[in-house]
Amino acid sequence: GLLWQKWQDKISQLQQAHLPISADLAHFRWLLEELRVSLFAQELKTPFPISIKRLEKTWADMGYQ
Repeated sequence: GLLWQKWQDKISQLQQAHLPISADLAHFRWLLEELRVSLFAQELKTPFPISIKRLEKTWADMGYQ
């Protein structure tokens, strides 16, 4: 989805600039996986409520567009 694409674009930018991937971005990757589990395998419960809207807010809170 869109969040996954935004994350990949940001990681690509950092890699091209030879910059480290922040802990925030690494954590966001984990959140994306949790989101996928919640969307595609509802029987596997995520440890906390997760939604696209919540991840969009987290992304914005990290200072990204």
